[in-house]
Amino acid sequence: MRFVLLDQLIKIERGHRAQAIATFPSGLELFADHFPGQPIVPGVLLTETMCQTAGWLIAATCDFSGWPLIARIDRANFRRLVNADEALAIEATLTASRDDTYEVMATVRASGEPAADARLLFKLFRFDLTTERSASLDAWGRATFERLNGPAALLATDR
Repeated sequence: MRFVLLDQLIKIERGHRAQAIATFPSGLELFADHFPGQPIVPGVLLTETMCQTAGWLIAATCDFSGWPLIARIDRANFRRLVNADEALAIEATLTASRDDTYEVMATVRASGEPAADARLLFKLFRFDLTTERSASLDAWGRATFERLNGPAALLATDR
């Protein structure tokens, strides 16, 4: 399983909000144990979709000058079970920033219903990497942002 859990970025309003979608297909190996006959998306994966949506929002807001890493998860609430194959809509709203620290409120809706929410705190890191490793990280970031429809998601709000 790859760890980019989002299927697509829908909209990114730099400095304000991002929207994304994700689905966890029932054929994923993790559902063999969570749970047989009733595949339920683990709360930690719902949390990670919120973190990834928020992370792309922060990265775009900072013009990709560093990588936001989760520093704290507060007030996480899981409001209903999420089944495999359900369409998830994730939204992240930037509520505060200071220096390289960002606060985001994020939500997940499953089939249109509230499923999870959390307050997330991020720290923007600028990795001290060799030139080769820095180029590799930068290339991965650009390619992943492109694959997730990031440039079009930004353009949707720049019009």
